[in-house]
Amino acid sequence: MEFKANPIYKPSNFQMDVWQVEKLVELSASEFDALVAAPLAAHPVIAENKKYMFSNGGTLHALLVLGEGRRDGVLVMSEKRYDFVRYGAYVTGARDIVNAELERAADLIIRRCTENTGGGSWHAFFNNRPGRGGCSVGFEELEEQLDLTIRDGNGLDAMLMDTLRRRPGVSTVELDDGCISIVCDLSPRKDNTAVPRKKASVPLTMKRKADLFENAVSTVCEIFRDEDVYTMLHGSFGLTIQEIRAQGYLSDQELCDICHVPQQVLEGGVRVRDILQLDGVSESASLAHKDSTVLFPLEDLKKLITSGQEDFTALLDARVADIRVDEEAPELVLEGVEAAELERLHDVLEAQGQTMGPAMG
Repeated sequence: MEFKANPIYKPSNFQMDVWQVEKLVELSASEFDALVAAPLAAHPVIAENKKYMFSNGGTLHALLVLGEGRRDGVLVMSEKRYDFVRYGAYVTGARDIVNAELERAADLIIRRCTENTGGGSWHAFFNNRPGRGGCSVGFEELEEQLDLTIRDGNGLDAMLMDTLRRRPGVSTVELDDGCISIVCDLSPRKDNTAVPRKKASVPLTMKRKADLFENAVSTVCEIFRDEDVYTMLHGSFGLTIQEIRAQGYLSDQELCDICHVPQQVLEGGVRVRDILQLDGVSESASLAHKDSTVLFPLEDLKKLITSGQEDFTALLDARVADIRVDEEAPELVLEGVEAAELERLHDVLEAQGQTMGPAMG
């Protein structure tokens, strides 16, 4: 039987020190091997991350160094004066340990989301689209609950976001202002053994529903900023851009910046032919219809009009009823025209070899 371990000459005890990982850095395989082979040499990764290494109350706050393709890691605490490993520990299976801790954190965040609970600095919100919800979790709560230090740019933040993105049903993961936020699919999974839920014995009055909705909107506005607020109110809560304007949840200037359109388009009812003449409309803008998944780029419509080979009167006379935003690209939802007209133009464009296929909304 064979073991690999660092021998200690005349050890006074075998008690383990407490290490707290303040930052995780992954090196190339060759750089990691160099650190392991010569820990007393000066290493750039130590010099660049001194602020994360210090001792406090008996705890060694340290840098955890992983290597590409390596399962093991090295804990380093060199304080602010040294570029070499002053205090260090070789950790067998460090990558597996980190992944397990991140999975625990993901479990906790998603559980909070699905339980629809809130308290302290935990915030949960749910919308009126069936089966969708989200929550925003503060870094301090993660540290308190799991002893996991997540900070913007400390390496563990990106790994936690990747872990959450791999979870089924999680559609959005964002990190901002000391919080990590998710939006997830809460649709119940099919389970023939599940016990049917009983209907609430106390139905909600219309006033109570309205109050709850206002509370949910207020929570969203407090947690999120500009574009994220619009995404939640419009995409999840189902409010139109006119309703968002009327309630004053976002100013017209904020909406113009988020939707990448000029003020005239916010007013509603503007025709497509007029939009083509406006300045300030994003080049990535597309035309959409609530009854179709086809997105028709506005720039492609200009090309077809220039060609003069088709009649576009029906589409040009259509009006913008609403605006969706997908990764800063505005989707102008039309009314006063059949969805088939949008699909027809897509077929025309495809026949001319100017598109690779339908863009799905």
